[in-house]
Formats: sequence, structure tokens, C-alpha cells
Amino acid sequence: MSQESYRLFINICDLYLVLLQVMLFLVVWDIFFRPEKGKKEMLSAGIFAAVNVLLRLCPGVPGWVRYAVSAAAALGYCRIRYKGCLEKAVFTLLLFYNFHGMSFLVSNSLYQFLMDGLMGRLDVRNAEYMLHMYKSQVIGQGCNILLYTLSFVSMTWILKKIVKSPVSMSWQDAIFLSVLNVVGSMLAWMIMDISMVQIDKEIFFLFAQRKEMVWKIPMIAALLSTGEISAIYIFQKYKELQGERERHFAEEQQMKAMKRRLEEAENFYGGIRKVRHEMKSHMANIKGLVAGEKYEEVERYIDKLDETVQELDYKFSTGNAVTDVIINDKYRRAAKSGTAFRVKFEYRETDTISAFDMGIILNNLLENAIEACEKLEQEKRRISLTLKRKNHFLLVEVENSFDGKLEWQDGEAVPATVKHSSLPEILMEHGVGLKNVRDVAERYLGYMDIKAGRGVFKVTVMLQQKEI
Repeated sequence: MSQESYRLFINICDLYLVLLQVMLFLVVWDIFFRPEKGKKEMLSAGIFAAVNVLLRLCPGVPGWVRYAVSAAAALGYCRIRYKGCLEKAVFTLLLFYNFHGMSFLVSNSLYQFLMDGLMGRLDVRNAEYMLHMYKSQVIGQGCNILLYTLSFVSMTWILKKIVKSPVSMSWQDAIFLSVLNVVGSMLAWMIMDISMVQIDKEIFFLFAQRKEMVWKIPMIAALLSTGEISAIYIFQKYKELQGERERHFAEEQQMKAMKRRLEEAENFYGGIRKVRHEMKSHMANIKGLVAGEKYEEVERYIDKLDETVQELDYKFSTGNAVTDVIINDKYRRAAKSGTAFRVKFEYRETDTISAFDMGIILNNLLENAIEACEKLEQEKRRISLTLKRKNHFLLVEVENSFDGKLEWQDGEAVPATVKHSSLPEILMEHGVGLKNVRDVAERYLGYMDIKAGRGVFKVTVMLQQKEI
């Protein structure tokens, strides 16, 4: 093999490594961000790969420049595309560099061991020494790249298996998870620096002087990689448990709220029975006052009686005590803030959807709608509630005006805005209520659909009824 052929082989290997690193970085990015596979994402990935290849092909450009430019591009894309999430982007970059460094340590150790054996067999006095040397280098580099690829792909594959869905991450989380990443990257950099050092007039080869480093360094790399992957797995489980705790707390609050609604419904109908029972007495009192020509007292008496009746008067009658209480309660709250409130909702006795579950849906959707309207100017506030029927399906639609600002969690189908709860160490999410609605819909073999645009936010919940 000639020197030119060897150089061509090295250039091809360099290009392969760049493309491999770009591909694996995009895979790692996808694991933690799960972006939509649209044209913009594909174009961004193509530009990212092209920039990396061009920087590698440019003569005289150090390798660290390519990594720095790639990191800046990834952070900039994250800032623009996701309106933040820089903490997760920083962690993803450090994790990628760690995987790269650990793969290098493993493959480089084997390369040093293999080249020591191959070069030791060559005879400098042989006329074809250079030819055999280039062949040995090609074999060594080929094995090096193969092991690097296997190591990097294996770690990425394991990561993809354990990270089922992207999770939210704070700066504190990112720093905690990045400790081993930083240690691994610094170790790889240090080993690369001291593997060959000139001391006075001699050159010190780490792997030649310390043979045990051939297996010690890969073992350390494997331990660091395992530690980082384990930390990610534990962190994900912690987040899942935290989510379960939040959902349990939200469900508990829902139960308490529905219990209050049922008590209100009982009090309401109790009040109606009381008024009916006392109506004869009221009529007798009024007749007595009229007979005594005490007209001013009659007027005051009627006004007071009217106030009592108004308190028991519901603007919307849906056919069910629970839904009556919830809808009218939300109506009164909306009316206080000047929000237009339109209802077309009839809950029939033949409906097989539990009034309790329907109450959860209405309570969450109307509460979210009212909160969204309160952020707007009064003349723009409006809420519409509709119940539609199609065969054995019920469609609950809540439409409201909003300011057009939504925050979507990674991997979630519902928007979320974080706000503090009364439970210590728990942050409740606006989206938790929508998740509860979605859970109810799925219990009835239905779904929840969200549409937002042009200042209108619309949630449609489909529920399948049992055949009677």
C-alpha cells in the first residue's frame, strides 16, 4: 500500500467518523427532545451535518472548533425552536461528549494493543517495510473505528431503551446528571494528552510503559458509562414517581371538589323542598298583610322572598344535579369577571356516562377556560360549552378565547403552565387537569382533542356510551 492510498483511507475514515458522530448526536437529541419529523427538522439536521463535514474538510481547522460550532448551533436551535430548554440541551451535549470520550478510550486501548503486536513483527531492514507498515496501520485503524462504532452505538442503544419518553429537566437536574459526563470527557482528554509525551530527548508511550492500561482504561470507561446511564435511569424513575404523586394529589383534590359539588346539589334541592313546604305559609302571610293594607311591608316581604328564590334559581338546567351545580357555579364566576358564557348542554337520564366522571370533565375544562379568559380584556372574554350526540358517542366541547400563549411539555399532548400547589415540594401543572380529562375519556374508549389558533382554544372530549 502506497502513502497516497493510506492517506485516502484516513480521509475516508475521518469523514465516516464525522457522519457517525452527527447521526448519533441526532439520535441522542431525539431521545430527550422527541421533535416532530417535519421538513424544518429534516432541513436543520441536514444543515447541521453539512456544517460538520465542511469544518472537517477545511484544512488547518482544529477538531475542537467543529465541536464548539456544533454545540453553539444546537443551543441556538434549542433556544429558537423550544423557546428555552437550554438546561436539557446542555445536558444532551455533555452526554454526547461523554459517550464519544468513553468510546474513544475503549477503542484506543485496543488499537494500542493491536498496533504494538503488529509493529513488533515488522523488520525495519526489510525492503517492503513501509508497505507492511501502512497495511498494519490500515488494519489497526479499521479495528479502532469498528470498536469505536460498536461502543458508541451500544451506549446510545441502551440509552434509547431506558428513556421511554422525554422528561422535563431543571438546571439542578442537568448539573446533577452531568457530573459523570464532565468527568468522563476530562478523563478522555487527559488520556489522549499523556498517551504520548516527549521527556527530554525521549518519547514516553503510556501504553508501552504501562501494559495494564490496555484493560484498566476501558474498564474505567465502562464504569463511567454505566454510572451515567444508571443515573439517567434512576432520574427517569424519580420523575415518573413524582408524576404519579402529582396525579394522585390532583385526583384527591378532584374527589374533594366533586364531594363539595354533591353537597351543594343536595343543599340546593333541599332548599327547593323547603321553599315549597313554606310557600303556603308565605302566601298566608302576604294575604294577611294585604288584608291589613300594609302594602309597604308586603313589598319588603316579597323582595325578601324573591332574594331567597333567586339564590335557588339556576340559569342553566342540564337534567342532572351534579352538572347543574358545576355549570352554574362556573357561570356565576365567569359573570363576575364579565365573561360571556354560552351553554348548550343536556344530560339525559339514559346517559350511561357517570355523572361523577362528567363532573370531572366539566370542572377541569371550565376552570381552565375561566382562567384563560381572566388574562384578557373584558370585551374579549367568552366561553362556550356544548354537548353533542352522535350514535352512542357524547362530544363535550369547551371553547374559549385566550391570549395565544401556550407552553407544551416535552412529549406531552397537553399544554402546561406550572404553578405552586399547597402540597410541599410539589409543583402542580395546569396540564394535570387536562390529563385527568384525557384519562376519563380513555376509560370510556374515547379521546381528547385540543385545537388552538387565532385566539381561540378548543377542547373536544369524546365519550363512548354503553348500549342499553
